[in-house]
Amino acid sequence: MVDSMNRKKATLFVAVVALLTVLPFIGLNEFHTKGEPREAVVSLSMLLQDNWILPVNNGGDIPYKPPFFHWCIAVVSMILGGVSEFTSRIPSSLSLVAMIVATFAFYAKYSDKKLAMLTAMVSLSTFELHRAGMNCRVDMMLTMAMVCSQYLLFRWWKNGMKQLPWLALITMSCATLTKGPIGVCLPCAVFAVFLLIRGVSFWTIVWKLALVVIISMIAPALWYVAAYNQGGDSFWALVYEENIGRLTGTMTYSSHEGPAIINFVYLISGFLPWTFVLLISLFFLPWKSYSFASGLGVKEWLKKKYDELVSMPDARLYTLLCAVLIVLFFCIPKSKRSVYLMPSFPFIAYFMAEYIKYLADEFPKCCRIFKNVMIGLIITVFVIHISLVSGIVPESVYPKKDLDFAMVLALANYSKTTLVIAIITVASLVVYFARKKLLTAMVALSIIFFALLDAIYLPTVLNAKSVKRFAADIEKVVPTGEIYSFLPVDLTPDGNPLHFFELDYYLNDRVHLFVKEKPSEGYLIVLRKDFQQYFDKDSESKVVDNYIFDEVLHTDRNYGSFKDIICLMHFEVVK
Repeated sequence: MVDSMNRKKATLFVAVVALLTVLPFIGLNEFHTKGEPREAVVSLSMLLQDNWILPVNNGGDIPYKPPFFHWCIAVVSMILGGVSEFTSRIPSSLSLVAMIVATFAFYAKYSDKKLAMLTAMVSLSTFELHRAGMNCRVDMMLTMAMVCSQYLLFRWWKNGMKQLPWLALITMSCATLTKGPIGVCLPCAVFAVFLLIRGVSFWTIVWKLALVVIISMIAPALWYVAAYNQGGDSFWALVYEENIGRLTGTMTYSSHEGPAIINFVYLISGFLPWTFVLLISLFFLPWKSYSFASGLGVKEWLKKKYDELVSMPDARLYTLLCAVLIVLFFCIPKSKRSVYLMPSFPFIAYFMAEYIKYLADEFPKCCRIFKNVMIGLIITVFVIHISLVSGIVPESVYPKKDLDFAMVLALANYSKTTLVIAIITVASLVVYFARKKLLTAMVALSIIFFALLDAIYLPTVLNAKSVKRFAADIEKVVPTGEIYSFLPVDLTPDGNPLHFFELDYYLNDRVHLFVKEKPSEGYLIVLRKDFQQYFDKDSESKVVDNYIFDEVLHTDRNYGSFKDIICLMHFEVVK
């Protein structure tokens, strides 16, 4: 089918598939982790305060990241009637779609169109990129801007590097305004290595890329100056910590620290389900025919490999450098997260697509096994769901933990009518695509599996973790005015930046810090164990005197990373 399309029609096809894969489902999940509402509430505070530079949220927090992502959410929300789970995830979803389309367009121009299509579809259906495209986090927008910058810089080189690459300058400015200087420094560093290998003189590289970096940083610099004028030294300290401290491991709190090897674990998990293909292929490759002993000395072997590297087609060499250097760079910081590696994913996906295409031609049984594995996963998930909904599985075997029980119970109470419709729809799609050509079937079944999770299982299960209903109960008790919160980190100025982000978002950014303001009367959100330790009259760690507290509400189970009951207390000063 790809061969019969011209490039414009194929690009439109990729865009439509990508949009249908993510956009219909992004509003189904309520916020259930601290990360998403922490970003969404920044956009909410921008609109509430009419401050688009450095709004304050959670009663005293300034944003942890530059504002471009939050600007996008705010603009979309203004158009669609307010900040919601759906509007706050639109920028990430459209960033994923844009990156997938750009990936196809790049490799369709500089490589094979069929391979470009497979690269785009593999990228779209990897766990890490798909998850990021469904979330209200800055990482997908940063990834899109950085990847597109890499494509545009390569096109600039192909065109002789005579004029400034204005589109690349814009995308790198957007990347920097999304998460910091890494958005311009890393693409330029990788591009510089490529230029050196291709024989461009060192000083030409220096002055041209210096000009690119300077122009790309103009818009971000204007924001940094404006933000410093508002936030002062506390803003500058946060900038240092998020950029220099995170890179050097000198942050005031530990943040996802780990050894370099963990990045390769992240790559294996991030490329699911396609890593199954690599695993299965290990049993099919003709290992005996491969000769690993070249008989060359180390120096000769290195020279041979370098000559092979230099002789690669331009786009393939550039892709290899982008894949390898980005991963190696993120082995340097002490802070390690799977999302940091996402700018390398489309480039790694290109080589994975090459390998999958090779397997389909030489070892089709390997790909058929993968296809059957995907069908088996889809059927298994459905069987588990049907068993829960039908009551075959008794509640006595459900997990014992409160939250785990609630999640499984929510799945069991899923609408039977909707489930029947889903079974018919998915079964029809599986049967239809399973009969298609091997590569088409592999891609389609992977996308169907993600759609199945996004449309049915994840919203049902994860919404049981959300505090949205508790926030609604609080709002009935306190319909207007400020609400206060307390966590032990509020007692130390350099503590881990942890707040009740979900509740603050769902309460329209009305939550303020009790320790900071110490009001004479109001309502306090606090964990039960923290109340007993810091507010109980008999506690040795008591932080306030002359207050009396009465419990008004509490959650019915432990919530989220707090792993404790959340309480709403009414308090007032004793006269």
